[in-house]
Amino acid sequence: MSERKTVSVKDIESLLVCLPGIQKTRVVVNDWGAIEEIHILTGLGRNPKQIVRDVQSALKAQWDITVDRRKVSVAQVRAGMPEPSGRLRYSGLEVKTDARSGKSEIVVILERSADSQTPSYVGKAVADSTEVSTLLGVARATCLAGNLTLDPPNAFFVDDVSTLSIGQYQAVAVLLDLLTPRRNQEQMVGCALVKRDLREACVRATLDAMNRRIEVLPQKGTLKAPEASQAPEPAEPGGQQAARPAPQQGAAEPASQQTAAQLARTAGSAGAPTVTSPDKPALPMDSEEPRSSRAGQ
Repeated sequence: MSERKTVSVKDIESLLVCLPGIQKTRVVVNDWGAIEEIHILTGLGRNPKQIVRDVQSALKAQWDITVDRRKVSVAQVRAGMPEPSGRLRYSGLEVKTDARSGKSEIVVILERSADSQTPSYVGKAVADSTEVSTLLGVARATCLAGNLTLDPPNAFFVDDVSTLSIGQYQAVAVLLDLLTPRRNQEQMVGCALVKRDLREACVRATLDAMNRRIEVLPQKGTLKAPEASQAPEPAEPGGQQAARPAPQQGAAEPASQQTAAQLARTAGSAGAPTVTSPDKPALPMDSEEPRSSRAGQ
């Protein structure tokens, strides 16, 4: 007598979710237990075709189940990929030129992910409307936006901007100076290819240079003094109080003690949601009906 083996949908989903890159799965079967659909949710790290082959191989090796690749659908989402923390990203650029004065007002917007939030930082600069002056102004505005994230006197400054040809492409190179509290200067170069706009490439080249060091620099707000410790009116949040001691109050020790106490009280954690799947009907292993139906497809 042949022994009849069965496997549940829950067992199949538990196996598939163990495959590399797969976050969640959903298996749909028909009335007699044959697999009709397999839905896979993954990140952007692997090719969908490779994931489909992994699903087919896993089911064949574990339970000798043959599944047509057309029954496996893969959806890729960005949420499963960890974002690099501390790095600045390009968000927007606006250049307004006054025909009378020949000046251009440049606004650069940057973003940076931190603690499940994505704050924006805006830098503004004014430059002549010539191409070289505009690129220098774009680089300066990008540095000013990035400096908003740093604890003074750490700051980036533009040394030079140049355009060049490499192969069949045009590129922008930016030379920056990094000033540290010890008055040490460090030079760094960033480069970006021109894809749509020369000025946007200048922003990306500046970010390429800044992001080489910005993650290891002291960030503004790590030891930010509370507003209650300021004299008549609260100052804007930032690191300016640490760089330039305010003359209106000299009680630096109580402010630091209040800062440490406030930071200790603000610790918190967020729980990740859990998803449970209901039990599914059993899937027969050696049933002749599902095998014949799959062979005919």
